[in-house]
Amino acid sequence: MIEPLDNVPNGVIGFRVTGEMTDADYHDSLAPALKQAASSGEVRLLLVGAKGFDLGSLKSRFEAARKDTELDLGHSKDWRRVAVVADANFLIRRLFPGLASVIPVEVKLFDPKDEAEARTWVAA
Repeated sequence: MIEPLDNVPNGVIGFRVTGEMTDADYHDSLAPALKQAASSGEVRLLLVGAKGFDLGSLKSRFEAARKDTELDLGHSKDWRRVAVVADANFLIRRLFPGLASVIPVEVKLFDPKDEAEARTWVAA
């Protein structure tokens, strides 16, 4: 399940994700918000994982975003940063750069205790 975040920095779109991010979540919520942000300027995305968030489900969503011709992530001229806030063990943290490499955008993984830092980083 995905829901918009309140109180995100100006110019940032943010979502809280619980469990797995599904195809419906991507098509109904995330993609339209990304398209709107891309059409109005730079895209800065904050994803905050809530209880049961499946960090691995992001890989297929990032791949879908990369292949979406309307988002045009291939050259990423309007994309700036993606911050992901999630509980992750050592192995996932080591594997995250490979997951993030499916999109040509600066992506960084933050621990839940560092959500404020993630908000600042993604807006910079």
